[in-house]
Amino acid sequence: MESNGDMLLFFGRWHPLLVHLPIGMLVLSFLFALLGQRKSYAALVPAVAVTLLFGAAAAVLSGISGYLLSLDGGYDAQTLSLHQWLGISVALVSILCWLLYRKPTIEKDLLSPLRKIRFAFLTLMVALLCLAGHFGGTLTHGEDYLVEALPERTRQLLEWQPERMVIKDVQEAAVYADIVQPIFRQRCQSCHGPKKQEGELALHTMEMLMKGGENGAVITSGDTAASELYRRLMLPEGQEDRMPPRNRTPISEDQIKLIAWWISVGAPEDKQVKTLDQPEEIKPVLLALEGGADGSDMLDSNAALADLPPPNADAVEKLRAKGVKVVTLAANKHQLAINAINYPEFNAEDAQLLAALGEHVVQLELGDTKITDDALEPIGKLASLQQLHLKNTAIGNAGLAHIVACKQLRYINLVNTKVTDEGLHALTQLPALQAVYLYQTAVTAAGVSSLAQSRPVLQIDTGSYQLPALPTDTVVYQ
Repeated sequence: MESNGDMLLFFGRWHPLLVHLPIGMLVLSFLFALLGQRKSYAALVPAVAVTLLFGAAAAVLSGISGYLLSLDGGYDAQTLSLHQWLGISVALVSILCWLLYRKPTIEKDLLSPLRKIRFAFLTLMVALLCLAGHFGGTLTHGEDYLVEALPERTRQLLEWQPERMVIKDVQEAAVYADIVQPIFRQRCQSCHGPKKQEGELALHTMEMLMKGGENGAVITSGDTAASELYRRLMLPEGQEDRMPPRNRTPISEDQIKLIAWWISVGAPEDKQVKTLDQPEEIKPVLLALEGGADGSDMLDSNAALADLPPPNADAVEKLRAKGVKVVTLAANKHQLAINAINYPEFNAEDAQLLAALGEHVVQLELGDTKITDDALEPIGKLASLQQLHLKNTAIGNAGLAHIVACKQLRYINLVNTKVTDEGLHALTQLPALQAVYLYQTAVTAAGVSSLAQSRPVLQIDTGSYQLPALPTDTVVYQ
């Protein structure tokens, strides 16, 4: 025979099902009352009391089941308390509303004074219902469950952006504190953190992580395959045990690789990346952390994985001798990311070395260098170029005319350059372009509008705000 505790929990877990019934009934009663204020819909008024009766009864049952569910623990106490008392308030106010609507306003009794303002109580009930639902969603899905669903452009406009992990020098980073824990914070801690611990599992500290959950340890140091955490991350989407669960922002493939690598090297808490063994397949994943999100989501992964012969070794060596960072984008591949941040003297002559690398160059960072329009002539020959960063340079309209041949270009940063409306015409000839940054340029609203009309899906950022400095803006590569 089951224990009383198990039976109470059984009834408590009906809460997610029961809670939607009062929501529907109570909102419907509000709509009936709202429409009933018009003579043409006066016939709906008697239905208000009926829907309120069923809605209030369902609200009481929902409140009881919610309380039983809360006994299982694992929820943030403050959020749970707000949700609980708002839910109780909804039930009480809905009962009051039923008492007010079950008789006509002309009826004389103790509730007569309140009956004159009964619609105000009904409005209050709906407001409380919305608040209770919001905090219920927060308990279930985490604090950012609404923001996550917003389109990227809307989040940018409202400055509601998810935390981005950008590391100045990944080799100097602490593997747990700087890499692994931020992943858990972004993707896991809404359900397994300081405010909520589903399955008695919390991931917000190393101690809690290694303690595991109600079914035991989730990390087996040095053995990725034997670690329950990794197993759940790798389950096919849609399976019940998969983490994060369905309808939540999924964890990326690279993030899973980082967690798997961390476990395989012993799941250390206090070691730096440079002290750990780094297989070839994890090196580009680690390196990508230095680049942040500045256009990284604009890469065409299929093109990046194409098989190419090794690049011109002489050109690569000459660039590196000048302090230019040249790295491959993936293990056993030859596509290149080139960054001249350590060599601000980069000029048109140096750009000729890039032309020798041809289709190997996929990402090119030349911001804050001395390049002029002439330097973009050889860069225009980089047929596989997908990202081009030119911020804070002397580039103008003539330079942009050279890059119309870069048909795979997806992202271009022209912040604080000399580009005007005339130069925007070149951007219309880049079929793959997805994002352009034009802050602190001479382009006008009319020019931007024309560009937007010719390329409706293009993301055009003209600023009107101060762009934040990223760690990668001042990093000095060793």
